[in-house]
Amino acid sequence: MIRDTTIGAKLWATVVWVFTGFFLLNVGAMMATVVTSSLSTRWLRSWLPEALTTRWYLAAWNEFQLGDVLLVTFEIVFVVVALSGILGVPAAYALARRNFPTKRLMFLLFLLPLLVPPMTFGIPLATVLYQTGLGAILFI
Repeated sequence: MIRDTTIGAKLWATVVWVFTGFFLLNVGAMMATVVTSSLSTRWLRSWLPEALTTRWYLAAWNEFQLGDVLLVTFEIVFVVVALSGILGVPAAYALARRNFPTKRLMFLLFLLPLLVPPMTFGIPLATVLYQTGLGAILFI
């Protein structure tokens, strides 16, 4: 690979890395603020809270019964994964290896969930772009 070792290229690489580092530092600082705020008891007159506690997490866990919610969630996940494997592997084998009269219809039924979401925002977006006069410019 040929590297551009000119001063401009090095300066540009330095600017990109400084900007990336600054961005990551800001994201980390925002996350640290949220975590510190969620663990604090009071935080009014100083840079750091007076004390740290997990009381808020325990109260939320008990009030919303998160243990039961997680248990039901994992049960549903395991059932869906098992059914997907039991039904999906033979269906994939049949679609890949066999020819049958409704093969194209089956492909359509399997691909339709992948096609509908882009169409639901793509068609209105194209409509708005054409109504504002930007569609002819962008889609030529």
